[in-house]
Amino acid sequence: MSAYFFSLVLVLAPPPDAVVPVEDSPGTHHEPPPPSIEFPPPTEGPREPSEPAGTTPPGETETTGVVIPDPGSDPEGPPAAWTIDERTLDSMPYAPTAARKSAVRRGNDVLIRPFRKPTYSMAAAARMGVLLGGGRDIIQPIAWGLAAQIRLHFVRVVKSRFGVEIHAGHTRWQQRDDFEVVVGEATALTRISLLTHTDVSLGPSFEIPIGPVFLQFGVTGGFAVSTLVRARSADASEDDQISEFDGLLRGGLSLGIPIVNGQGLVVGVAAQQVFSNRELLIDPNGTADSPKTSPFSTWLESFIAYQVWF
Repeated sequence: MSAYFFSLVLVLAPPPDAVVPVEDSPGTHHEPPPPSIEFPPPTEGPREPSEPAGTTPPGETETTGVVIPDPGSDPEGPPAAWTIDERTLDSMPYAPTAARKSAVRRGNDVLIRPFRKPTYSMAAAARMGVLLGGGRDIIQPIAWGLAAQIRLHFVRVVKSRFGVEIHAGHTRWQQRDDFEVVVGEATALTRISLLTHTDVSLGPSFEIPIGPVFLQFGVTGGFAVSTLVRARSADASEDDQISEFDGLLRGGLSLGIPIVNGQGLVVGVAAQQVFSNRELLIDPNGTADSPKTSPFSTWLESFIAYQVWF
């Protein structure tokens, strides 16, 4: 019996070299061993400087760090719109720095546009006319009217632009005359005498930008449709009525003043010469030998206009 029990113990006993398992106590956990640290092999050549530890200074970001400016770059950024490169100064209009700054701020880049680029403008004008020739012997000399003006300047000539201008307008002179309805009685009839010019002309034009303004002048030729209705008595059937189609020559000088966004005013003067051979008695009731004059001749206009530049 004892021999049998001893042999059973030998069979169940573990071998001498067996590892005895260790049971974990409740609530304890073993951490895995730390990984081995491997250092990379040294590299040849200069190494990039690492970013120092610590807080990021004001004005920097954690990703970019300190930015070293390029010696060839402009630290102040691109030049302002009103600046002019010295190499291109010859192709620019005359303008002091203050005028260029003002033009850019107000959106009037047309004032500092290089001469190689064209300018276009359209204007709506109010006219005041004054008769200078024989017409003032027929009717009172002050007139009013309206006109349209178009200017296209596209060729550089020294420090100016050459182009064409177109004018179209209507001007009228009016005069009130009183006539007796019955001779010897106080009752009077008021009648209107009227002289009008409708003109269209086209011709060469120059534009010179000078600081904040444009100096504009030109000479145009075209035609005029002129009419005259002059009351001679209370009876309308006795009126002088004349209508003609004549040649016209116009010369004018104006000052363009851009105010904001290429919009502004134009003020100027011009003289118009109508080539007419028609003559009329100065005194409507005179004889055939009485002095005569041409009702359609020379007159002067002054105008103010709203203009847009493109």
